[in-house]
Amino acid sequence: MMDQRALFEQMLDLYAARREADQQQRTRCQRGEHDMLATASPGVVVCRLCRTLGVCLWCSLTLPHGACVVVCAKHVGTVRWQARHSQSLHCSDTGHQERSEP
Repeated sequence: MMDQRALFEQMLDLYAARREADQQQRTRCQRGEHDMLATASPGVVVCRLCRTLGVCLWCSLTLPHGACVVVCAKHVGTVRWQARHSQSLHCSDTGHQERSEP
């Protein structure tokens, strides 16, 4: 009997923790900080909580209405490379370095 009660309490604790995590993510979703998961379609992602669609523009996909722009796992390295090089090109074009926020 005690084992069942302990198991039940553990399940309630896990449920409460999941609800709290989901509530925090819901707040982040409202700010546009989605928890994107890959889909079966290449370059298309979906938020696990609010189901907002996102696409990787580097995969040459058309952005559906209401979708957010994200980078798929395949193109993360390319985008980082572009960001580093565009920053260095900008510095050489202007002759001075600008501070960028992380």
